[in-house]
Amino acid sequence: MALAKLASRDGATDISIESYSYAYEEAQNIHDLAWHRNWVGFHAPEHRITFDDIMLDSLLVAHYIPVFESFLVGNVQRIEFEPTEPYVCLTLTRRGGAGDEVDVRGHLEHPLGEETEELDFAFETSVAEVEQFLQGLREIAREFPVREVE
Repeated sequence: MALAKLASRDGATDISIESYSYAYEEAQNIHDLAWHRNWVGFHAPEHRITFDDIMLDSLLVAHYIPVFESFLVGNVQRIEFEPTEPYVCLTLTRRGGAGDEVDVRGHLEHPLGEETEELDFAFETSVAEVEQFLQGLREIAREFPVREVE
């Protein structure tokens, strides 16, 4: 299971993105070949949202791995993770420079019948939790590498 999960410090809130297959097995170009089918989950005391859609691709995952690595070593203090519009956007900001505290602000749009529900959320997490999320991105990259057109 290739799962990237970011949880709050207290574990009460988390967002998970799981890639479980390529979306377009017979695609004829590198961009369409890269798309994944994803399960997305957001859990908070007042929300329990899950949906299944196509939103991540191997090229984006490869792009975000060094971005998160730079964040973790302190080279950058703020990053934005936006796999595709309009589903998930996460902004992570380190508080206090080299400290362990990370603020997460997010926006989630998900299908709700024929409509789309939008949700803004925020929680505090730690550098260790961000490292776990990065490990999940690395696992997704291993299981779903960029494929070449045959």
